[in-house]
Amino acid sequence: MLIETLILALLVSLISGGKMSRLGELVLREFWLVPLALLIQSGVYWAAVRGIGLGPSWTGPVLDTMSCFLLLIFTLRNRLLPGMSWISLGILLNTLVIGMNGGVMPVDPSFLPEASRIALLAGQGTHGLMTSLTQLGSLADRFYLDIPGLQKQVFSVGDLVINIGTFLLVFKTMKSKAVSEDELIKRSN
Repeated sequence: MLIETLILALLVSLISGGKMSRLGELVLREFWLVPLALLIQSGVYWAAVRGIGLGPSWTGPVLDTMSCFLLLIFTLRNRLLPGMSWISLGILLNTLVIGMNGGVMPVDPSFLPEASRIALLAGQGTHGLMTSLTQLGSLADRFYLDIPGLQKQVFSVGDLVINIGTFLLVFKTMKSKAVSEDELIKRSN
């Protein structure tokens, strides 16, 4: 869903007179946290799908939750950028759900094909099936979007908030005049 949001934000911004070059002027503090978090998430996912243990049973869930905290730190360090507070809130909501459910994001099984349900029951991946024991189930992956021509999506409230923030970040950056980091700090005081 994030890729579709980025494409939509780019198209809407360009149609309304935004400039793609302004995205290159975007100053992101501590950006190294993003690839590190994605590398950790990818490693945990790969190990889970392959059935490779990362050590004690708690290692994968702790690493996955930690990667979410790295993303949260990144967004908080960049909170003065447009839309970044939305992204922070969305990551926080997802992190809470993942942390409260043993390091996995619960998914409503009614939206999943049988093969996916079987894989999640077997403990493959970084998601788990939503059950009566799920904590914060209202914030889990319980919403479904099926737009013809696009991949079917199951998403959470946090995912939706992240997408709103991402759209705002791209749109407002492409439409705005270049602003230095010093100007952003002055505006926040």
